[in-house]
Amino acid sequence: MNILILNDDGIAAEGLRLLASHLAQRHSVTVAAPMHQQSGTSHALTIGRAIEVCADEYFDAYAAIRAWAIDGTPTDCGKLYLDAIAEEMPDVVLSGINHGSNLGTDVIYSGTIGAAFEGFFHGIPSFALSLIEGSNITYVEAAAYFEPFMEKIMTETKKPFLLNINFPKELAGGTPQFVFARQGGRDYINAFERIEENGRVHYKVAGEVSDTDKGAGTDIYAVEHGLISVTPVGMDMTDYPLLEECGRLFMKDEGRY
Repeated sequence: MNILILNDDGIAAEGLRLLASHLAQRHSVTVAAPMHQQSGTSHALTIGRAIEVCADEYFDAYAAIRAWAIDGTPTDCGKLYLDAIAEEMPDVVLSGINHGSNLGTDVIYSGTIGAAFEGFFHGIPSFALSLIEGSNITYVEAAAYFEPFMEKIMTETKKPFLLNINFPKELAGGTPQFVFARQGGRDYINAFERIEENGRVHYKVAGEVSDTDKGAGTDIYAVEHGLISVTPVGMDMTDYPLLEECGRLFMKDEGRY
């Protein structure tokens, strides 16, 4: 398969390099990643300035992988490569392996998810991959577990999709088990740290995880129980119950607003 790998941790991130190197043993791999750390950028797109693009010599020299370092967001990397650089479309787009989980409502802020969305927007099957901090699973092991799962999904699912995958700290029973799960609920307590320096006030993003929905069937529950969570993510953000309710409240007799 022709695989495009993106991320938000940057071109030098260990998770990206080890995933690319592992998959390059059996597949054709191209990398397009930010020059710098871009976590938390969601689906941000650079507007109003030129975006620098250059070849990354590490991959060319050591892994025979064509790689592009891009001075932009994860979304820039995916969109720019697919719309301007690629000579042919990849069969699949991967984003990761991210350092840290992307569970529950993390997907709203995640640059890892944002990058994967760009593949999905282009009609290409896409995966976002994240490894929880402090995991006993290595990036190489996560890549090895993921590869046959990816190949199976790609064989059996024909339409474009985006799957958000999170690896746990430890594998239940010592074996990888992929389970499909819905998105849970996650928030953060004390989300900002106040810092005063030289009479000036600054705030730094911090916070402690507060899971508001981690019941059975959620991605959070799966990862906490040693399972590899797989959550299908869609583009349609319509709140259908509210749409129906508002329609009932405001619809006039003639059937129009």
